[in-house]
Amino acid sequence: MTVTTDNIERIIDWEKARTAPPSNYPALPEIPGGRYTRDDFYQLEQQHVWKKSWLCAGREEGLREAGEYRLFTKAGPPILLIRGKDGELRAFYNTCRHRGAPVVRDDAGQTNLLRCQYHSWSYGLDGRLIGVPDERDFACLNKADRGLIEIRCETWAGMVFINQDRDAMPLLDYLGPLVGELACVEMDKLRVINEKSYIFNCNWKAAADAFLEVYHVNTIHPTNAGIMLDSKAAAMGLMRNGHSRMATRKNMNQGLNFIEQEGAPDNKAMPDFYRTNNVAYGIFPNFISPVEPTGIPILLFWPRGLRQTEMQAIYIGLDWGEGERPAFWDWFLPLFDQVLEEDLMNLEPVQASLDSGAFTGMMINYQERRIYWLHEEIDRRIGPAHLPDGLAVAQLLSDYIEDPLEEAAE
Repeated sequence: MTVTTDNIERIIDWEKARTAPPSNYPALPEIPGGRYTRDDFYQLEQQHVWKKSWLCAGREEGLREAGEYRLFTKAGPPILLIRGKDGELRAFYNTCRHRGAPVVRDDAGQTNLLRCQYHSWSYGLDGRLIGVPDERDFACLNKADRGLIEIRCETWAGMVFINQDRDAMPLLDYLGPLVGELACVEMDKLRVINEKSYIFNCNWKAAADAFLEVYHVNTIHPTNAGIMLDSKAAAMGLMRNGHSRMATRKNMNQGLNFIEQEGAPDNKAMPDFYRTNNVAYGIFPNFISPVEPTGIPILLFWPRGLRQTEMQAIYIGLDWGEGERPAFWDWFLPLFDQVLEEDLMNLEPVQASLDSGAFTGMMINYQERRIYWLHEEIDRRIGPAHLPDGLAVAQLLSDYIEDPLEEAAE
């Protein structure tokens, strides 16, 4: 870890005791409301963020055996994930190189051959074009040049990531210190417990913003998270490439924290740091996950247009083997769904306020700085030359990468 858990604990103590923001910390300017409402900014995000970032395309379950495949469409174009006979997991655009028809039509399955159902062009599991009916009619065809178009695909901790930018840095370099820090969780050994999607009418950033701070928990979650967590005892860690961490001390012995429940699963591989604190990670641009020894919700925020977002919630936990899942999940899933619904209830009204023009933008406080860090990274990806007038955020937080209060805490 770049910062040890002992350091983070000291920072949490410091945060709990402070009476004002650090005197040397910059006041954060308002985030312009047009970043949530203007189509020109949305299109810049599509071009420079979503097409050039590592995006989580789900878990490896269902993609471990040769020929197992799954379609992934949440990033825009239809993308085929498939395990080759050589054991390699690859990603391709689900687009035949003849006239663009899909080479698979089911959402998931297993096959020995990829065959377009329009004209029966066929491809190997490695994307090579291997069969063309009436090949004699194609005077200029070179099958070696007409394989499926491949997309960068790499895995980490049992999760699949894709990137449409062929020149992107390797996934593990992109994740940086998160790889070592989360090795103790052993996420590759966990299994999918449940998956659910929520669709709501707001910009994707307004949705993600709600999960990057705990300033709201006492107001929005008075009967659950507001009791579980001490919102004043929270350490924010900013990392390169727009990633971040939020460690919030739990109010133990209140009877509501997940680990306190009778029969709760307990990932013994994880240190006690994760039992006494709720530790939520943000992987730029859209991956937010509160890591608990009982289990881990992975929240992925997908834009479905300028003013609509899908939040995909994938719950992973310890593998219990054969038989019915532990009863803990029958208690946890409805409770966590209630917490999420409470988080989501403000998002459409927030978007309506932004669209009205009466609300100019977001005023971000010191505790909410992970939100500002997300916006800074968006602008770094777009580049200052491309940002519309009046919509940029000032680049202020790079000097506070991991961790702005480390020296003060020591």
